[in-house]
Amino acid sequence: MSRIHASLAWLCGGALVVALGCATSPKAQPGAAKKRTVLMTEYDDARVGRESAQDVKAEIGVLEDSALAAYVDGIGRKLLRGVPRRGFDYQFFVVDMIEPNAFALPGGYIFVSRGVLALANNEDELACVIGHEITHAARRHAAAQQALEESLPSLVLPGAAAKFASYSREMEREADEGGQILCAAAGYDPIGMSTFLTSLALASRLELGYTRNPTFFDTHPGSEERAAANAVRAREIRWQRDSALGDPRAALLRRIAGIEIGQRPEAGIFDGDRFVHPALGFTVRFPSGWRHSNSNRAVGAVQPRGEAVVFLAADSPPGEVGEVARQWLERQQPPLHVEDSRPVKISGIDAWRVEASAVGRSGSVRAQLTFIPFHDATWRITGATPAALATRHEAALLSTARSFRPLTPEERSRIEVTRLQVETARAGEGFAELSRRSRNVWSINDTAVYNGEFADHRFAGGELVKIAVREAYASPAR
Repeated sequence: MSRIHASLAWLCGGALVVALGCATSPKAQPGAAKKRTVLMTEYDDARVGRESAQDVKAEIGVLEDSALAAYVDGIGRKLLRGVPRRGFDYQFFVVDMIEPNAFALPGGYIFVSRGVLALANNEDELACVIGHEITHAARRHAAAQQALEESLPSLVLPGAAAKFASYSREMEREADEGGQILCAAAGYDPIGMSTFLTSLALASRLELGYTRNPTFFDTHPGSEERAAANAVRAREIRWQRDSALGDPRAALLRRIAGIEIGQRPEAGIFDGDRFVHPALGFTVRFPSGWRHSNSNRAVGAVQPRGEAVVFLAADSPPGEVGEVARQWLERQQPPLHVEDSRPVKISGIDAWRVEASAVGRSGSVRAQLTFIPFHDATWRITGATPAALATRHEAALLSTARSFRPLTPEERSRIEVTRLQVETARAGEGFAELSRRSRNVWSINDTAVYNGEFADHRFAGGELVKIAVREAYASPAR
């Protein structure tokens, strides 16, 4: 769980779970708690995985690229031939996530992010990532980890218990080994598990400025440690390249050329503290220095110390705004304590503001809710903070609500999208020379990491190189 999501979860306690719009099943009724299913059988895995997959699609979003989805599904199907007993109807998805990430839900629901596709340097690496997740599902690691969590003594520290909720180190190692074996059986080079983890570690170092040393409670062993262990194992696994797969690097790059990297304008983008959504035609500014988060359900920001949260969501139909606000408040269970409810003007739009409070697990929480009718929806901007800190953050929360306005044609015209493209290297040139002639916007270090090379690498000529190119975004007018 990221620090942003952890902060959101802390504020979304008790009576404000619904009011703050925290991630819940889209089918859940207001105020209803999700029933925890004990994963005792494969049938339980399949049912929970099916329900959770719908949550993932609603919260993160699946990339709408049928060709790319079919490509990932095809690799997954090849790997499944090596699964001794296929207990699930496996399904493979590409999720709209910037970060290089992949995960498996119980029952064989496998998700790979577009960040993984951008970072992978050949089909061997992508196959190893998918094989790793297949192994998690096939060996029912989620069920085993749930059993371990249930067995923990009640006095265990909450922080330690949270760590145990994810896969254990041993399960991650098993998934690495299982993924390599599946890849070898399908004609892929099992060294891909090691080389991908090396790129992942380098990408993390570029982003954070260092590679964090793993602690005792880490659920994922450090990438460097796993990369080394997987390299040794790869040399011990007997395998033969499937000639039908062709050049594994060219095969991958041909499929991912043109994929959007970084923020996608279709889902809205942050330009500094300002969030711009060209498809929906609005912009809103969040407090300076707060950590941003953007999902299918809401976009928002969390104060650096986790003392306050503010986010925007469209969960109400259009209508007379005061009535929409009243009906929304009536649906909340347990009810919020409304202290003030009145009409306001937001950028010339007739809107409605509610001041409310509730008592959650972490104590009393104060919230500002601003309902804004815009196009075919009523948008809700929610700001919340513990009651003791309300005066400290009230102005920032109010300023965010007041900043909502329609996007101007000039702002729309300035929006750009960054796409991954493939360039053919010339003999003797390095990343600096290639970048200058190809309009590559990645730094030399980023380009090197995303191509699995050192920054001072010189090309023999003819190699395929991933670059990032920025171009104007053709946004639909509203």
